[in-house]
Amino acid sequence: MSTIYKFPSEIKNSYESFNNLINMHQLLGELFLENVDIDFAKTSYLEANLSALMGAIFDSTDVFVNINFCNFQPKVKTILQKNDFLCNYGYPKVEDLYSTTIKYKKFKAIDTQPFYQYISDELLTKHDFPSMSENFKKDFAKSLLEIFVNAYIHANCDFVYTCGQYFPNKKDLYFTIVNTGTTIKQNVCEYFNDNSITGTRAINWAVKKDTTTKQGISGGLGFDTVRKFINLNKGSLQVISDNGYWEENICGKITMQEFSKSFDGTVVNLKIKMDDTQNYETVDEQIGELFF
Repeated sequence: MSTIYKFPSEIKNSYESFNNLINMHQLLGELFLENVDIDFAKTSYLEANLSALMGAIFDSTDVFVNINFCNFQPKVKTILQKNDFLCNYGYPKVEDLYSTTIKYKKFKAIDTQPFYQYISDELLTKHDFPSMSENFKKDFAKSLLEIFVNAYIHANCDFVYTCGQYFPNKKDLYFTIVNTGTTIKQNVCEYFNDNSITGTRAINWAVKKDTTTKQGISGGLGFDTVRKFINLNKGSLQVISDNGYWEENICGKITMQEFSKSFDGTVVNLKIKMDDTQNYETVDEQIGELFF
C-alpha cells in the first residue's frame, strides 16, 4: 500500500507548526508496512532547525514504513541540503556559503563529548553570537550538555537529534534538541505516583532549578542556566513533551497549552537574539570586577 502525506504550507517555530508535526508523527505511527510519500508541494516556508524534530519523527517510524520525499519547492530543498538533513536520505550536499545553518546531527545518547564539541564548533562560534567570556561559554555549553544527557538518563532513548538555523534579517538563531523516548509527563507522573498530572504541569515542574525524577542526580541546572540567559537575552525557550507545550519568552512570561495528540519524546527549542550587545560573564567574574 501507498500513502501520501501533504506537508503543511509552512513550518515555523510555533505552537501551530509543532501541532502539525505531532499529528504527522501520530499518523505515521499508525501505519504498517506501507510506502509513504511526504509531499512538500505546498510547503513554501520551513524554519530548518525543525529538521531535528522531522528527523526524530521519520526515524521513529521507518522500521514500519518506507519514507520518501517528493515535490520540494527549490528554497525548501536547498536549505535542507545545506544543513545536511537531506544528505541522510541520498540527496547531494549544498554548501552553506553564508553560514546560516547549524548542521543537522543524529547523536547516540551516550555521545556526550561529540555533542559538547558540536556545541563549541557549530553554535558558540556562529557569527554575531552574543559576547561571552570563556568561562560563561563553558557554563552555557554545559547547560546544553545537561539537557542532552537528560535524554539518556530520563528518556531512556538511543539517539538525540539536533539542528539550528540563523535568520540574519531578524537576528534570530534557533537551536533545537530532540529525543524520542520516555516523556517528561511519564517521568513526573511516576515520580509523584499521580497520573492526573498534565503534560504542561509536568514540564513546568521539570524546568525549575533542583528538580529531578532521578535520585542522586542534580536536576534542573541545565534549564536554569538556559532560562536565565534567555531572559537576559530577550529570546525564548520552548519545551514540548507528550501532549504539553510550554514556552517562556520576553520578561519571563510563560505560556502553556495542550496538544490534542502526544509526541513520544521531548523537544527543547531555544531562540537566541543575535543583536544582543551585552557581554555575558559568570557571577564570580562579575564579583571579581567589582572588588579588584
